[in-house]
Amino acid sequence: MQEILKSIIDAEKRAAEIKAAAQQRAALIAQNAEERAAEIARLSEAECKAYREKAVKEAVEEAQKRYDGEITIKRAEAAKYAADRLKTTDNIVGDIVRRIVRGGC
Repeated sequence: MQEILKSIIDAEKRAAEIKAAAQQRAALIAQNAEERAAEIARLSEAECKAYREKAVKEAVEEAQKRYDGEITIKRAEAAKYAADRLKTTDNIVGDIVRRIVRGGC
């Protein structure tokens, strides 16, 4: 009987040791997981920042390209409009000069 009790007590001690070791290992695993999660979060934040900066840069470049294109088109339209107005102005100015020279004014 003593031997059975001793065997049970030894088994309980061994079970307690196994449980304590498992709890220590679980705590270590949890700590490592938290550290890895923090590292992943930091790396993800850096990647997101780099991606955001790249996207903003590309958007600015695209906007500048569109702006330059529109400015080129509008400058050409303005130059044509001015040239057309100057053509009609030449006739009007010539007519006014003729009237003044003839004395019709």
